[in-house]
Amino acid sequence: MTVLQRPVGRDGPRVRRLPRRGATIAALVIDPPEQNAAVAEKSAVPFPILSDPDGEGAIKPCDVWDAAGQVATPAIIALAPDGHEVYRYAGVDFMDRPNDDEIVEALSSLGLPATETPAGTIAHLDPRPGSRATKPERLAVSMRGVRFASMALADRARDPFDKAEAERTSRMAERYVAAQGATLRLVHRAAT
Repeated sequence: MTVLQRPVGRDGPRVRRLPRRGATIAALVIDPPEQNAAVAEKSAVPFPILSDPDGEGAIKPCDVWDAAGQVATPAIIALAPDGHEVYRYAGVDFMDRPNDDEIVEALSSLGLPATETPAGTIAHLDPRPGSRATKPERLAVSMRGVRFASMALADRARDPFDKAEAERTSRMAERYVAAQGATLRLVHRAAT
């Protein structure tokens, strides 16, 4: 079982749940390896982050390429050992992520034996953060702002679809904040 996903700092808590359901995790992104190393270091990512800068290696073949933005669409794809897809979530924008329970349910239905739980951060190249890199401490502050702004928009929305999307965005931001706190605790523990 392989799970491909775009990593963000909130992934730390998820990492512990997926190997128990037979998943091996790898992130696939367009960023260069040095930036991936910086993400791995600041977020205590215990799985490999693979670079596919033009999307030709796997991102486009998996149909998660945003041609207009020339970036990968945030997506999570779970493949069974025989290669067939058992779960797919493609976000509508950079922040859109599924609830972890959806992924866990899809993996649990396969009844695979547990895989080894990652013990710590996997060694990468020398880290070199990109120019757009967000400091972990600032991500939670930003997501709190997103959460409260989307709550206000939900209250103002008259269209049921717009209200539901604003409420969904608020819940996503809340999950980001909670997971970012867990990630920062992991990073702090790893540093001490």
